[in-house]
Amino acid sequence: MRHALRRILWIVPTLFVISLGVFWLLSVTLGSRPPNAAEDDDHEGFGAHHVPRFLNTRPTSVRERARAAMLSIANDDPSATAARRELARLGGAALPHVLPELDSLEPRGRSRVALALGPVGKRMNVGSIEERGSPEAAVLFWTRFWADRSIDFRPAVVKRAVGRLGEKSTAGRRDAVGQLDTFALAELLAAMRPIDGPDDVKRARRLAAAAARITDLPWRVPKDATVAEARSVEQTWQRWWLVHRTDYVTHDGAERVVSMLSDTEYGRWATDAAVNQLGVTSRGEPVLDVLIGRSPVTLWLLACGFVGGWLAGILVGLAGAAQARRGPDLVTSAAAVVVAASPVALAGFWLGPGGSAGAARAIAAAVMVLTAGAIVSRYQRSATRVALDQEYTRTARAFGAGPWRLARWSFRASSVAALSLLGAHLPPLLTSAFVLEHALGLNGVGRTTLDAVAAHDVAWLMALALVLAASLALLQIVSDAALGALDPRVRLGFSRHRGALE
Repeated sequence: MRHALRRILWIVPTLFVISLGVFWLLSVTLGSRPPNAAEDDDHEGFGAHHVPRFLNTRPTSVRERARAAMLSIANDDPSATAARRELARLGGAALPHVLPELDSLEPRGRSRVALALGPVGKRMNVGSIEERGSPEAAVLFWTRFWADRSIDFRPAVVKRAVGRLGEKSTAGRRDAVGQLDTFALAELLAAMRPIDGPDDVKRARRLAAAAARITDLPWRVPKDATVAEARSVEQTWQRWWLVHRTDYVTHDGAERVVSMLSDTEYGRWATDAAVNQLGVTSRGEPVLDVLIGRSPVTLWLLACGFVGGWLAGILVGLAGAAQARRGPDLVTSAAAVVVAASPVALAGFWLGPGGSAGAARAIAAAVMVLTAGAIVSRYQRSATRVALDQEYTRTARAFGAGPWRLARWSFRASSVAALSLLGAHLPPLLTSAFVLEHALGLNGVGRTTLDAVAAHDVAWLMALALVLAASLALLQIVSDAALGALDPRVRLGFSRHRGALE
């Protein structure tokens, strides 16, 4: 038991290492995409900033982005037009890093920056058109604004304003949050969760509406939305925030160290997988929900392969060993070789789609049993023949024991070979299941995986790889436990290994 528990604990670091390797492979071969990246990146803003794959040695935040845009505008360099758009997009989150620096700029640069903040003031509904549109008036307005309102740009103030809006939507509360602009986004998105009932839906609708007004994005909770619909909108906001969080927050102290890992392609995927049920597919569906919905067909085929195939293979192997080099053994051996060597795709091509779903599942299950049974029978026959040549079986044969009784007596020793390959057979059996699902039109994990490869859906492929690796590790642990129960030598080996570690 202690050995099995130790093996289970090792699954976590093993999955971490596997996730690194699989993510690197997928990002190189398929091209990495941010979580739930849409085709229209200009509209949703996904992938607006390139980040390193695994380690970001120089993570940027709103502080660096705002100051870079301010200097570009002040110097009126060739990128000043793009900098104005960037500053308007950063909005209220950039004000604590821009307004205190206005006095340090030369007069013309100060006027250019103050005018560039005009769209931000309009969105925040502060100042008049004259105050925001004239160079001298804009500088004076923003200087006074910061002197009067800088105290509002504090986490405690934002949290109180967002909390009040979540409780009840009034014009004053909407204005209080709106005048904080993007500075309130972090608290707005954090306060949307959790959504478990009608009251939570109402709160999410008020907060999502405020976020939509600030960012000019279309994700709002409908008036009569259900809990599921509200959660879908909230998850969309969270996925957007996962990519754009660094545009609106600063990295200070330990958070900067964490951002070196989190503000990467792998870090964004890992965060999305941890927060949003193993991530979100390219169609915007939670990976876990799709996996649960599609897995019954695939699990049924795998169960047929493991249970039916192993039982059939062991029985055929025992029978072949008992009748070695006779007619039944020659027939079953030849049939097993032909079935094992024939591609599953060939069976799918011959059978083809058609008929009812139940008939297709029965045919696929039969093919899985034959495929697994053919392979297992060869191992079982060889191991049984070896066991029949041992001294105890020769002695039993000398006392008149027949071949069937000898094969039955040698089962414990001969079945070790087949059981030791229990975990190793998962990948080929899963591949066979995927091929049969596609050939027979079964709605399982295989079809979704093919669609994910075509769509470069890294989230689904990563989740599938991790689930497969975890299943493989657990099957190997089960295999070791079964081997220990059948063969005392295996238990002795485990005990010696445990004693050496202790």
